[in-house]
Amino acid sequence: MYARRNHGAAGALGKRGGRAGRGAAKRRGGTDYYRRLVALRRDRLRSGMEHRHLAHDAFTLAAIDDIIARGRLAEWAALRLAMARDDAVRAKVRRICEANRGDASAQRYRFWSHYAQGQAAA
Repeated sequence: MYARRNHGAAGALGKRGGRAGRGAAKRRGGTDYYRRLVALRRDRLRSGMEHRHLAHDAFTLAAIDDIIARGRLAEWAALRLAMARDDAVRAKVRRICEANRGDASAQRYRFWSHYAQGQAAA
């Protein structure tokens, strides 16, 4: 039989000598630092994502591309309303989607392309 060794305090601290469960406490937000990070993330989600090309209200080609690629539901809803109101925005969306048509993983661009075509037909 194997003799059981008494590791003393090191055995209670875990394999690496740190406090046992320290990583789980971080993931749950157990420290003040991580609580502040979680609060900042929640504030950013509530306020909406700041797109790098949307320093104004105009839907430029770069802004539309950024919204399609990285946007969230609120930004997509604003783009959808702009497409319904303005034919120029719809043409820009179709132009951007056509440029990204070759990418097999660009499902968002395919969706917006089909949506813009449907809006133009309606």
